[in-house]
Amino acid sequence: MTIPGIKNPAIPYGSTIVVTGCSGFIGSHVAEQVLAAGYKVRGTSRDAKKNKWLKDHFNNKHGEGKFELVSVPDLTAKDAFEDAVKGASGFIHVAHDMTGSGDPKIAIPHSVNMALSALKTSSSAGLKRFVYTSSSFAVTQPKPSVKFTVDESTFNEDAIRAVKEKGEAAGGATVYSASKVEVERALKKWKEKSKAEIVINCVNPNGNLGPVLSPSHQGYPTTAGWIKNLWDGNYAALKRPPEHFIDVRDDAKLHVIALAHPDLSGRRLLGMVAPAPISRIVEILRETYPERRFEDFKDEGTDEIVNAEKDAVEGLLREAYGHGYTSLEESVKANAKELK
Repeated sequence: MTIPGIKNPAIPYGSTIVVTGCSGFIGSHVAEQVLAAGYKVRGTSRDAKKNKWLKDHFNNKHGEGKFELVSVPDLTAKDAFEDAVKGASGFIHVAHDMTGSGDPKIAIPHSVNMALSALKTSSSAGLKRFVYTSSSFAVTQPKPSVKFTVDESTFNEDAIRAVKEKGEAAGGATVYSASKVEVERALKKWKEKSKAEIVINCVNPNGNLGPVLSPSHQGYPTTAGWIKNLWDGNYAALKRPPEHFIDVRDDAKLHVIALAHPDLSGRRLLGMVAPAPISRIVEILRETYPERRFEDFKDEGTDEIVNAEKDAVEGLLREAYGHGYTSLEESVKANAKELK
């Protein structure tokens, strides 16, 4: 088991990789793809006993001894990851604790300190690579029906200004966006100042769709809940500006590429694949389940963002795995499969 298109990875196959937030929607898929690539995974969770199902799942699929789960109850503690990084070679930081998420004076320093703590611990322990799960919201927030282009150098300066001017009144999504921007900048600044050798790459996905690893244990969290809400007729929960999407499996593979590709250093991989209007998702569900009734949905404008990095990032996926992005149709069907 290796990545087909990466013969000489930056981290040798068989090495141990730390994955935080591995019981979540994205984190569980990241752990899955890291294991599938031929690495061992040391996952972290606030409560390893509560998430024992994850170890059972990976043991059954990948064999005993490939996955271990350790408890890290306080991600913000200075020494939170000291035990987790022992003997590891790479670190993928998926977890994002938004304590005090409504107040940027609390949420942003909290997020920055947590990520810096993980990076500093990884660097001190001699790890080679650090991958940070950022967000497309660190690049831009949706601007319905406004056409504009983003690339790897684009940051969400609007969010930074909004939280400075409005504070809590900027809103949770804007505070979240600003926190992701500030984390990315803090990681880069620390590396430049410390002259540390550890390589830092970021992945910036938009709304993740696709299968939930274990709906009975995870439910349908975050954007995985878009389709569940449609299925349940909870349309009010979907009143939001339109967004791009990425299949969660492709997102996880981009994390593995950011970890292993020998030529990637200091990169931001924009995982913004294509618009995902809720009205189109309704059409896909109608086509797939003609026996069920789905009401019409009126989108709040159209998604006009142009991702200038799409072809280049998809090219990395093709190079490594031999396939391009998963379509919206495939992602929706995979997400809804367990809802029948």
